[in-house]
Amino acid sequence: MSTGARVAVVTPGALVVVALAVAALSIGPGLPTRVATHFGADGTADGWGSPWPFFWVATAFAVLAAGLAVGALRARDRRTWATVLLVTNLLGGTLGTAWIAVAVVNTTTADPVFPMWWALVVLPVSVLVAAPSVVALVRAAGPVPARDVPPLDVGPDAHVAWRARIGSPWLALVGVASLAGGVWAAWTTASVSPGTAVVTGALLVVAGLAVLVLARVEVTVDRRGLRLTSTLTRIPVMRVPLARIESCGWEQVSPGQWGGWGYRISGRGVAYVVRSGPGLVARLRGGGTRMVTVPDAERGAAALGALLAARG
Repeated sequence: MSTGARVAVVTPGALVVVALAVAALSIGPGLPTRVATHFGADGTADGWGSPWPFFWVATAFAVLAAGLAVGALRARDRRTWATVLLVTNLLGGTLGTAWIAVAVVNTTTADPVFPMWWALVVLPVSVLVAAPSVVALVRAAGPVPARDVPPLDVGPDAHVAWRARIGSPWLALVGVASLAGGVWAAWTTASVSPGTAVVTGALLVVAGLAVLVLARVEVTVDRRGLRLTSTLTRIPVMRVPLARIESCGWEQVSPGQWGGWGYRISGRGVAYVVRSGPGLVARLRGGGTRMVTVPDAERGAAALGALLAARG
C-alpha cells in the first residue's frame, strides 16, 4: 500500500479518539454531574444522567476502530477488513460525534435543547470517518482470481450429481438470539403498549427465523442445475437451472468481496457466504454470478462442468 493509502486507513479512527480527548479536556470540566442524555422529537430533554458512561463507550469504539485500522495494514484479506472497519468506524464516529454534540448542548444552558440540525451533522461526519479506510483498502486489494476446473471425465450416459453441506454456528446463534429477543420484547412491553409489542416482537421473530433458515444449507449440483436448500426447513434459498449457467469454476472467497457474511446480493450477483475460503462459482448467461462458499468447491465445479459439457 502507498503511504497515502496507509494514512487514509489509520487517520479517521485516530482523529475520533483525538477529538473525544480534546472535547473531554475542554468541555468536560464545565459539564454538570447530571446532564440531559436523551431528547424527544421536539429537542427537549427527557432523559438525564452522568455524561461519562456514554463518553467511555464512545471512546472504546473509537480506540477499537483505530486499533483495527493498524491491523488492517498487514492483512492479506483487505476486502474483509474494509467491511470490519466500515462497521467500527461508523459506530465510533457516530457515538463520538453524538457525545460531543450532547456535551456542547449541555454547556450552553441549564435547560438544554437538542436542535434537530445536530442530527444532520452526526451522519455525514460518521460517513466521512468510515469512507476513507474502506476506499483505500478496496483499491489496494488484488483482483479475485477465477479458477476453471476440467470437467469430470464421465461417459455420455452417466448420471452426475454432487452434494455438500455448509453452515455457520454464528448465524444459528444470531437467529436464536433474535427469536429470544422478540419473545422477550413482546412479553415485557405487552402491558404498556400492545401495538409496539406486536410490531417489535414480530420483526425480531421473523428476522430470527430468516437467519435460522440460512444457518445451515445443502448445496446440490445435478441435471437440474445448482440448488441451495435450507437443511432446517427444506426451503430452497437459491435455484439456478442448468440452462441459465454458461460456465463454472471456483475462487478463493473473502467475505469482503461480497460485503459481508450471509446471503449477499451485489453488483457481482448473488452469494451465500459463511466463511473465507473456496467458493463454487456459476457464471450465468447474460452476465451475473451465483456463488456458494463450500470446502469442496473444486469437485463441485468439476461435476457442474461435466453437466454443462453433456448439455452442449
